[in-house]
Amino acid sequence: MFNQLNNITDFVHQLSHRIHNLLAPPGATCLTCGTRAALSPTYPGICTRCAQQIPWIRSIRCLRCGRAIGCPDCSRPHMANRSFICNRSAVQYNALMKEWIGMYKFRGHERYAPLLTSLLIQAFQAMSEELSLVAENETQASVVYSATSALPPVDASIHPPSPRASTYARVQPLDAHASAAVRTNPQAANRDPKSLLQNPKPRWRPDAVTYVPVSNERLAERGFNQAERLATGLAAACRLPVVDLLQRRINTTKQSFKTRSERIETMKEAFSISPSVMDTLRYLYIDKAGSNSVRAHSCPLQLLLIDDIYTTGSTLDACGRVILNATVSSDIPVEIYTLTLARS
Repeated sequence: MFNQLNNITDFVHQLSHRIHNLLAPPGATCLTCGTRAALSPTYPGICTRCAQQIPWIRSIRCLRCGRAIGCPDCSRPHMANRSFICNRSAVQYNALMKEWIGMYKFRGHERYAPLLTSLLIQAFQAMSEELSLVAENETQASVVYSATSALPPVDASIHPPSPRASTYARVQPLDAHASAAVRTNPQAANRDPKSLLQNPKPRWRPDAVTYVPVSNERLAERGFNQAERLATGLAAACRLPVVDLLQRRINTTKQSFKTRSERIETMKEAFSISPSVMDTLRYLYIDKAGSNSVRAHSCPLQLLLIDDIYTTGSTLDACGRVILNATVSSDIPVEIYTLTLARS
C-alpha cells in the first residue's frame, strides 16, 4: 500500500511538471533575472536581455590600468614604477556586476562561474589582439628605434582611445613602465570565446597564467578562490598552463572598506612566493628561450596575473612585485601583465 502511494505521488509530480512546462513561456530560467526566456548562446545561463546589459569596457581611456574613464591614480609619479606592464578588464564594476560577482564570490552561487569566466575569456581575446598589434608595430618601428630605446610615458588623462592610435613603450621589470597600446574593440563582446583558438594568425599569448591567492581563512569561509577559478577556466579554454606562484601570508580585512593609501600599505607584506615554484618558472623559461643565450635575454617570460576586481591596483602590484623580486634573484627575466574581470 505504501509503495502504491509513493508511485501515485511520483506520477502526480511528473504530470504537474509536464503541465507546467507546456504552459510556461518557451526557454529556460535566467540565472540573473529569474525570468523564463530564450537564453543567450554566448553567455552561459542568462537571457539575451541580461546579456545586453553587460557593461563591457569597449574602449580604454587609461592606457595603464585599462579604465574606461579618466584615471587620476595612474597620473601620479610613483605609480609609474608598478610591477606589471598593463592591466585590462572585461567590464565596468557597476551595480549589475557587483550583484553578479557578489552572488558568486560571497553567496556561493557557483552557477555564475561559467558566465563570469566567459566574460574574462573575451577580455583576454581583446587583450591578445591588442598586444599582437603592439608587437607588430614594435617590429616595424625597430628599423627606426634601437632595441633599448623607449618612448616617453603617455599622459592617460589627455589620450582618449582612437582606432588608429597605438602608443607603447617596453621597459625592463622593476623600472618605470610606460603605457600599453590603446584598445578600441567594440566587437570583442560579440565574439565567440572559442574563436581565439580557431584563429590561424599568430597572436600574443602569455607563457603561463597565475592568480591572486586568498588566505586560508577566506578559503575556508568561501570554499574556493574566485581568482583561481577564473584563471583555471581561462587557461583551460585557451590552452595555457596555470602556475600556483603565490601564497597569501596574512589575512587582510576586506579591501572595499579601506582608503587607497590603506590598501597600498596593507598589501606590502601580504604575499610571498610558493615553495619550489621557481623550478617551474625556470623550466618554462628554458623551454621558451631554448639554448640560445642571446635570444634568452630578448625573450622574457610573460606571465598573466588574474584577479576578479581592479580598484587601485595595489593587490596586483604587490603580487607582481613579489614575483619580480624572486625572478630577478634567480636570473629569470619576467614581464607581468594583469587581467581582471571588472574595473571599478
